[in-house]
Amino acid sequence: MKALFITLEGIDGSGKSTQAKRIAQWLEDFTGRRTICTFEPGGWEGGKTLREFILGSKSYNALSELLLFLADRSEHVEKIIMPALNSGHNIICERYNDSTLAYQSGGHNLEIAHVKRIITACNFPEPDAKILLDLTPETAFERMKSRKNLNDKFENDKFESEGLALMKNVAKFYRDSSENFIAVNCDKLSEHEVFNEIISRLEAMIKQCQSR
Repeated sequence: MKALFITLEGIDGSGKSTQAKRIAQWLEDFTGRRTICTFEPGGWEGGKTLREFILGSKSYNALSELLLFLADRSEHVEKIIMPALNSGHNIICERYNDSTLAYQSGGHNLEIAHVKRIITACNFPEPDAKILLDLTPETAFERMKSRKNLNDKFENDKFESEGLALMKNVAKFYRDSSENFIAVNCDKLSEHEVFNEIISRLEAMIKQCQSR
């Protein structure tokens, strides 16, 4: 079995970090391969500065924002994702190309065909599986507000501070393209139920790939 590249998508507050850790442990046990969790933006050595600049600034336009995210992804792919996959390790990445489409096109109204052309030109590796944690924006926003006291940077995060309207647009974009994902509706499921649904579908996908 080759090393697997899996991405986790969803609006802020949908539980990506929690599920990434749980999936990583399960995937290590199931495949016998080391599994590395990473994230975007800034999940590479030296990426913290770029992450803070992207998420903290409100002064640049949507196209500049897109190019900054792709610059971050280029470093991330070169420094983390491809070395891990080439070494036989699984990768689970919170956010990837679909986040760029959802936020820059769905959230900030850049022409989707234009964004897709730019991403395609970057020639980033394609994930083996893409998981969408589908949560209503209202529920996600309440979760984020409850984290505010624990996160001094809440007000400074460009995307969180843009609020519920942005989250609604991004959530709609994800749902409209949900056929491209292992999509799990998280609104009425517990954390453990969400995890069980994900691994059940991942296991079926992996076994199907093995049988080919």
